[in-house]
Amino acid sequence: SYSFTVSQRLPWSSLLEVAYVGNQSNDLQNTSGAGSNVNLVPVGAMLGQVNPSTANANNFRPYLGYGDINLATNNLYANYNAMQVTWARQKGRFILQLNYSYQKALGIVNAALDPFDLSQNYGIQPGDRRQLFNASYSFDMGNPFHGGNRIARGAVNGWQLSGITSWESGSNLTYNSGTGDHYNIQLNSAIIPGSISAANPKGIFIGNQSLLGTNAIQFNPTLTCNPTANLAPHQYINGNCFAVPTQIGSNGPTLLPAAYGPAFFNSDLGLFKNFKIGESKKLQFRIQAYNFLNHPLWSFPNSNNLTLQFQQPVPGGPITQTNSNFGTTTFKQGNRIVELAVKFYF
Repeated sequence: SYSFTVSQRLPWSSLLEVAYVGNQSNDLQNTSGAGSNVNLVPVGAMLGQVNPSTANANNFRPYLGYGDINLATNNLYANYNAMQVTWARQKGRFILQLNYSYQKALGIVNAALDPFDLSQNYGIQPGDRRQLFNASYSFDMGNPFHGGNRIARGAVNGWQLSGITSWESGSNLTYNSGTGDHYNIQLNSAIIPGSISAANPKGIFIGNQSLLGTNAIQFNPTLTCNPTANLAPHQYINGNCFAVPTQIGSNGPTLLPAAYGPAFFNSDLGLFKNFKIGESKKLQFRIQAYNFLNHPLWSFPNSNNLTLQFQQPVPGGPITQTNSNFGTTTFKQGNRIVELAVKFYF
């Protein structure tokens, strides 16, 4: 890990810090996939069968009689780079701190996506959130009135305001889409065009075994356009930009482009009123509002909104993506919560 920081004192008793922060991780443990599985079905090994989609993959492995043989090894790697900016004032009755990060996390996303070439699995990590911002503040009005009317002093003195506001850009949906990668692709009863024959009267079903001749490489959708462009309201991925490979030897990219979901925003606010009792005691009334702006957070209700669903109405005919809610946030959550409290300090 490494970092470089420049600090500069600024007017108003404040401090500005700009930092570059990075780290690299090597020789991380790998227990499946590239460099670990020593009993993979070679690419193309199953294509000579009458129907590769129904063939037993274990009959084509180097070590017959066994399935996958995963040996623990240490060949994974990752890195993180970020610009981090902080401006803070922590003096007097007004305290304020602002933090901003622009960052990127890269590494081996999943070593099993392409178990023959580890470098093909290198990309943007599932936990990557590109930008983060938060602000915390506190303002103590103190006791500006010392004389005069006691009611006026009680109404004006002893107020305190504090809060925290957070904003984060959306998470990487491509590899956070539920139980699997590449949006949990569902291919219902689709067969290779032109594969209906006397030997296969129902055709040969599309999949990694029938197109790639191995069950080791994940079957991936292809891209026909930019899935993050020309989006509808509350849509973050265009499902019409994905298609199913149908030609022998064809497959989609090992890593699809990263698509980011809705941003997270929240702001909490607290208002305190202090009543001094003697020299060392005080009574404090608190009004605390969580998500006080009542800002809704749009999200995906379940993994179905991030699942590609393909249908082939006519055997061997065109295949279309049928999930109209794919990539769209249809669920709104979050509401304002207000709490009242009384504290006695002694």
